[in-house]
Amino acid sequence: MPYREVRVVDYQEVLRRWLAGDGIRPIARATGLDRKTVGKYVTIALGLGLQPGDPWPGEKVVSDFISRVKHPGRPAKPGSTEEGLLQRRVQIQEWLGQDLLLSKVHELLARDGTVVPYSSLHRFAQKWCDFGKKTSITVRKLEGKPGEFAEVDFGRLEYLQDLGSKKPRLVYAFIMVLGYSRLSCVVPVFRQDRKSVINCFEEAFQFFGGCPARVVIDGMKSCLDLADPYLLRLNRTFSEYAAFRGFLTDPARPYHPKDKPAVERHVRFVRERFFKGESFIDLEDMKRRALHWCREIAGRRIHGTTRCIPLEVFEAEEKPALIPLRPERFVVPIWGRCTVHPDHHIRFDSALYSVPSRYVGEEVDVRSDGTMVRIYFNTAVIKTHAQQPRGGRATDYEDYPKDRAPYAMRYPDFYRKKAREIGSSVGAFADRLLAGEFPWSRLRQAQKLLRLAERYGSQRIDAACQRALSFDLTDVYRLERILKLALEKETVAGSQLEFPAMQQKLRFLRPADHFSHQPANPGGFNGNKTRTENDAEKAEAGPDDKHPARPSGLRS
Repeated sequence: MPYREVRVVDYQEVLRRWLAGDGIRPIARATGLDRKTVGKYVTIALGLGLQPGDPWPGEKVVSDFISRVKHPGRPAKPGSTEEGLLQRRVQIQEWLGQDLLLSKVHELLARDGTVVPYSSLHRFAQKWCDFGKKTSITVRKLEGKPGEFAEVDFGRLEYLQDLGSKKPRLVYAFIMVLGYSRLSCVVPVFRQDRKSVINCFEEAFQFFGGCPARVVIDGMKSCLDLADPYLLRLNRTFSEYAAFRGFLTDPARPYHPKDKPAVERHVRFVRERFFKGESFIDLEDMKRRALHWCREIAGRRIHGTTRCIPLEVFEAEEKPALIPLRPERFVVPIWGRCTVHPDHHIRFDSALYSVPSRYVGEEVDVRSDGTMVRIYFNTAVIKTHAQQPRGGRATDYEDYPKDRAPYAMRYPDFYRKKAREIGSSVGAFADRLLAGEFPWSRLRQAQKLLRLAERYGSQRIDAACQRALSFDLTDVYRLERILKLALEKETVAGSQLEFPAMQQKLRFLRPADHFSHQPANPGGFNGNKTRTENDAEKAEAGPDDKHPARPSGLRS
């Protein structure tokens, strides 16, 4: 007689018939059990104090009866399915040792021609491959509404040798799972910086054709300034993106994967069912195949939790509930916080941008969208510039003080104009000062000339410039000395002094011809004539003309 597994219901049937008054033979015929087996069960019932004709005992007595009569039984002979799997046992254990999902092993076996039911493979793996572990106790949350939320996380895949790269690079999978339909989108990337993360969000929303009302994210540094679930601090770039698309951000607690169980469970599913055991040309090839896999394979399977096909539920119920996408694509801005330096510039992204003078020393917020740079002070825009390349500079000379902007612009005409407004002589002095091939090299002297006018007044500086020009003098420091010594009050070329208070009679003043190297010629040498003409005149004059007679009364 072949081995027959005795079920709990068989134990209960034997006990029910014996209590009703049936003998061992009728019970054996009715249940198909051996008479010895039925007799053994009757002996156990008598040991528990039961007798034929007694009513059905309580739950505890029945449980004790079943625990005493239950035995492991003899091992059954393997069937044809199990024998076929035993031939692939080594390969199955190797796949499971690589942490492949059992469903992935089932798929790989089917590719090699071993087609078996998944339940048979599951029993075989438990029996021969030590498959399956005891899971921790958990609870299920209330299911959400269509389009209510989505969960996002990054999962580490493996290294990929991309075309054009010298060495393999680690690939990460950006995964977004809709909470209602369980439809997922996978975007492989090399980086997790701010721009890459926002581009992943954009590709996922384009895949779904909309965005949910709320997005549960992990503690991503590219999205959060502070990973604190009780004090939400999104960075300005991601906050601006969330406002652009119209969804709310709900960060999960750090090191609490059960806050986003759908996507956490999906990370391993993507790694095992999509990436492992496959080969890819490059990252773009992986992206194309990932989107196809999400729609045609993962999207058309029967989900283990909902027991529905995710793509069908999404198309029928969830897609109409998503927030429609704006036609334009979001341009990822760059935010920064800078200090305005004394030179009226800030340094942002290795470039310089000017700011008005009143903000020198203040901290400002800077936003760049790739074409324009906007500078904010207390949420107000104070300056805009065109985006400059690294090492470039954008300067608006209107930001400088009016008296210093022309110097920064190397604009000498400004100082010439200011000098003419003070006086004609000052204007002439400035024209001569700033003449030449490089006038901007004397702009500081021109600034000092204007400061001297402020200090000594327009009349004195104009007179000093007139005196300096008469001596062909264009040195500003010599001009300053003229003003300090009040030399501009003297008239030029020995004329009377300009101010009446300085006019006084000069005594013992020698005549001007005293300083001449040619003596005044009362009767002799005439400096205006040649030497030959003077000798001729002396000869004609005679001795009396050369030595005139002395007046009478004088002694010789």
